[in-house]
Amino acid sequence: MLLYRFPGKEIVQKMGSFEKQVSFSSFGFVVSSFNGEEKYLFVEKEQQASEITNKKIFSINKEEYLKQGEKLVAAIRNLGIQKTVLSRIETQEFDTNKALDLFYLLEKQYPTAFVYCFFDETLGTWLGASPEILFQKFGNSGFTVALAATKKVSDSSSWNQKESLEQAFVSDFILERLNKIEISDIEQTGPYEHQAGPVKHLKTDFSFSIDSHSSFEIMDALNPTPAVSGLPQSISLELIDLLEKHQRELYAGFIGLVEENQASVYVNLRCCQLSQGKIHLYLGGGYTKDSDPQHEWEETVNKSKTIFDLVQKL
Repeated sequence: MLLYRFPGKEIVQKMGSFEKQVSFSSFGFVVSSFNGEEKYLFVEKEQQASEITNKKIFSINKEEYLKQGEKLVAAIRNLGIQKTVLSRIETQEFDTNKALDLFYLLEKQYPTAFVYCFFDETLGTWLGASPEILFQKFGNSGFTVALAATKKVSDSSSWNQKESLEQAFVSDFILERLNKIEISDIEQTGPYEHQAGPVKHLKTDFSFSIDSHSSFEIMDALNPTPAVSGLPQSISLELIDLLEKHQRELYAGFIGLVEENQASVYVNLRCCQLSQGKIHLYLGGGYTKDSDPQHEWEETVNKSKTIFDLVQKL
């Protein structure tokens, strides 16, 4: 079963399941793994909702995270890397019978986010409320955003150099990728401050002409962005594989709806996976040579409030 709601739209509910794709040849609701190597298309059919699994999901404590962060900062300085994103999983006890209640709370709390929930035999049970657009299409017009750097909404201090650079890395990457596949008429607006629930980010908007490019071609060019991986991307992905002991699975992949003349696809952030009696929230923070692992830990804690504050209300 799949439920989703785009900003300003009504909730859509469908019965069916996700089927793995070598490459997308059909339009519909799509989801991918973090690195884009695994892609799935939702196929509608009469089917009972899958039961929540007993799958074990690996998570680390604060001490282990800080050790990983220290190793990452050292590697960034030694290798001259611009940025790498380190993620972790926060696990709490949760009555999984309340999964749909949590979805409806997310839907009401975050009207400007893309909100979804699905129960699937292959992929498991996932919920999310993502503020970050990967790609939108309206006729021949395309749209994407660079969203990076995080602070509490209550923090009125100026954005520092580390945060501004983090956002600039993502913007530069998007421009480079769009130019590489010969996208035309690119217009850029920002960066500006953007609120997403209890936190805020720096955001830059990009609009462009799609011409003969397919939606899937553009999505593959943009995914994964430096906002969830890093730059240079290849080295950052190697560091992520080396340091992170968990699998990101669908976290930071893409998710959304692709149709012939329009598309609305998001980066799968502020998301969680359910197992029996537990909720596992995926959280990430962008590291540069100036990063403080303690500060990055606090950033992931702030991001966790998007979902965990609502869990406390159930």
